[in-house]
Amino acid sequence: MKKVLIISIGFALALFVIRVLYTGGLVFFFIPWNLFLAWLPLFFSTLMLKEKTRLGKLVWFCLWLLFLPNAPYLITDLVHLEQRLPVPFYFDLVLLFTAAWNGLLLGLLSVKNIEEQLQQQFSTVKVKLMLFCIFILSGFGIYLGRYDRYNSWHILTQPFDLLGDIGLYILQPVQHIHTWAVTILFAAVFWVMYETLRQLQFISKQSN
Repeated sequence: MKKVLIISIGFALALFVIRVLYTGGLVFFFIPWNLFLAWLPLFFSTLMLKEKTRLGKLVWFCLWLLFLPNAPYLITDLVHLEQRLPVPFYFDLVLLFTAAWNGLLLGLLSVKNIEEQLQQQFSTVKVKLMLFCIFILSGFGIYLGRYDRYNSWHILTQPFDLLGDIGLYILQPVQHIHTWAVTILFAAVFWVMYETLRQLQFISKQSN
């Protein structure tokens, strides 16, 4: 799996480099950075798997949860898709789609790591409930990133602004239907893709 991930991410970065060399411009300069941010949740979840102490596991879990929305967030980068001559439209389509796919995959694999940890301590029902909350929080994080332009580190650099906006959305949900619609939509996409990955993994095990 590690080798496949490297190839997949490398392919996305290769497309980015080819575009830069061809045009001499950095239109999609955010792709390498966003892929790095998408990789962090998998990194944190892997460290959590290796951690022996409860406190250490809690620290890695909090960091994982904080950065998790960055992974599926790459899906929203598809909004930048438009014809930009002299680059063929379909080249940019493949570039953005490949980056989005890698972001989603990195996020899904990190959730799988976390689920394995949760299953060791909680019942199946509780784990499913926690995963539901995780997907909702991820969807909400995607909204905060795309529409309010918050990043994971703003919890430290702009805590009052961030918490103020979050409080507003929670206390006045009717006035912010769009916020919760986007949240639920992306949470649903994340959940469906995760369940698909789980079933494919099950089928693979059965065939072996």
